[in-house]
Amino acid sequence: MDVASAPISQPEVIKADFLSRKLVPHFGVRARQITLLTLMVMIIVLVIIIANIANLTNFVIIRTEAEASQLSDQIIIALQQDMITPISEGDPTPLVAIAGHSSSSSRRQMEATLRTTPAIAYLYVTNSDGQMVTDDKGKNPLAVNMQILEGRNGKPPDLDKLAKANGYLQLFRLLGSDSLYELRSEIKLEDEPVGNLTIGVSAATIFKELSEPLKINLLIGLISVIGAAIVAGISANVLLRPLEVISSSIDQLETQNSRNVFIEEHLPRDEMVTGVTARLKQLGARLADERSELEIMRGRLRQVISHLEDRLLLINREGRVILASPDAEQLLGVQSEISGLPIDETLGMNHPLVVLVERAFNERRSIARTTLRSTGRLKGRQVLASVQYIEDAGVPVGALVSLRDYESYQKFESQWDLSKKLADLGRITSGIAHEVKNPLNSMVIHLEILRSKMESGAADPTPQIEILDSEIRRLDRVVQTFLNFTRPVEVRLEPLDLNSIVKQVVALASMEAAERGVTIQKELLSGQLMVKGDTDLLKQSLLNVILNGCQSMPEGGLLIVSTALNEDHHARIIISDSGIGIPEDARDRIFNLYYTTKQGGTGIGLAQAFRAMQLHNGSISFESKVGIGTTFEITLPTLR
Repeated sequence: MDVASAPISQPEVIKADFLSRKLVPHFGVRARQITLLTLMVMIIVLVIIIANIANLTNFVIIRTEAEASQLSDQIIIALQQDMITPISEGDPTPLVAIAGHSSSSSRRQMEATLRTTPAIAYLYVTNSDGQMVTDDKGKNPLAVNMQILEGRNGKPPDLDKLAKANGYLQLFRLLGSDSLYELRSEIKLEDEPVGNLTIGVSAATIFKELSEPLKINLLIGLISVIGAAIVAGISANVLLRPLEVISSSIDQLETQNSRNVFIEEHLPRDEMVTGVTARLKQLGARLADERSELEIMRGRLRQVISHLEDRLLLINREGRVILASPDAEQLLGVQSEISGLPIDETLGMNHPLVVLVERAFNERRSIARTTLRSTGRLKGRQVLASVQYIEDAGVPVGALVSLRDYESYQKFESQWDLSKKLADLGRITSGIAHEVKNPLNSMVIHLEILRSKMESGAADPTPQIEILDSEIRRLDRVVQTFLNFTRPVEVRLEPLDLNSIVKQVVALASMEAAERGVTIQKELLSGQLMVKGDTDLLKQSLLNVILNGCQSMPEGGLLIVSTALNEDHHARIIISDSGIGIPEDARDRIFNLYYTTKQGGTGIGLAQAFRAMQLHNGSISFESKVGIGTTFEITLPTLR
């Protein structure tokens, strides 16, 4: 089916429960219990392992930093000793002189440190300007194993900063991209800084030291998880065995004897199971009674909805049709039974009725009557559908779908419109009887007087003849007015701006309003308010209502004329006065022809306005409070 009256797009909000169902594995109680216990143990073990490795990492890094600091102090002492004892005269600087002699004690100390300490990757000495110390020929740098730094961009991070971090951050950094860390110490001679000693520490060596404890911890964790799964499986079997027997016995609740025998033979003998057995017996009896009542209520409900003009579908929150009117499938153009089945499976996910129900669940609101078009074996047939969203305490419960054949509804609507128009015509013309009855009564009385005069021959019949002539003319005017009022009017419908019509009518009524001390205030909707109507009829109707409001304020006042759009996008003209109001006993007859509450009034103005709104498929209504004022509202369909 395709939406005919208004397009219904697939909503992009969260899907309703029944439209978001997915094929997922169904786990039983035992599987869920084992999985949950195993997962809990796994999480606990993982947290313990991470905490343990983090603490061990912190210990190893602090120990490595302490060893590097101790070795740095030893090498600096050797360098200071070499600088105090000049090797030869004429050396430019003590460090340069040391760099020129490969047999110096400090260089031997550096080489020995590299051999004996696996964590130390390289060592080098820089001067106070940060330049690598070499001999006077620019060769033989005072460094050991410097080829590790070849091709590396940037300076490695500080080892002392890593040592000050917490264990988790240290473990994260060791697993990161930094493979080297440096410990930098200042070299002084006679309290004057002459250079710096840098020791490079390999992160891989540190992590290698942690690998063995990590393997042990992971092995212990794996054993713990496997043991937890085994224990969970055993406990699930022990704990769920009575539940399995109870679950199996529920299938036997159809027959009282078989249920009792099955439960007594298979359930363990303890107080808990005995209590459950008694409860199962009670539950079986209660279920049987409630099932019978439910079937009776279901049958009655089906009888009720089978006599309704609309076809109804009751859908739960999962999208399953739990109740359907007879012939609902025929109206939807499907051949299979839809009662008891998911609506999206029987009709299809893209079916407009499914989309309509989905939209009601997503927007959590009812959807008014919408026209759908069949695409099945009844292709082209139109169906009217509405969805009543049902919820309980803010929780979605389901939806009630109402379906009706569009053609039969259209016939009913046309009959209803005809009866409504006839009723409105009767309402308008109900005053004609009174207007015709008065001159007829007067004519009967004066005819009797005229006959008596003619029989006696003693009086002049001229006054009675004149009165009869006047009443006949009066009756003719009444009848002619009624004929003119009810005669079909040629309505010239054309697009027009209602705001412009209101402005013109207010200008026409402004003179009489000023004479009565009435101020007319316009509050018009911005822009154009386009309708399709007859300019003359609308002007006359609007003028009648405005003048009626001005005449209801004998001491003057404020009359407000405004335009607006209602929720159904119909144009509204609101005319509010602060006059004497309409009495309670006159409100049902205010639109009757010839009915008036004003002295000297004709009773035609409001009746003419009422009929003009009929001819435009519009409406006119009012609210009034005696002594406060009256508000008339005219509603017209807008031009689309």
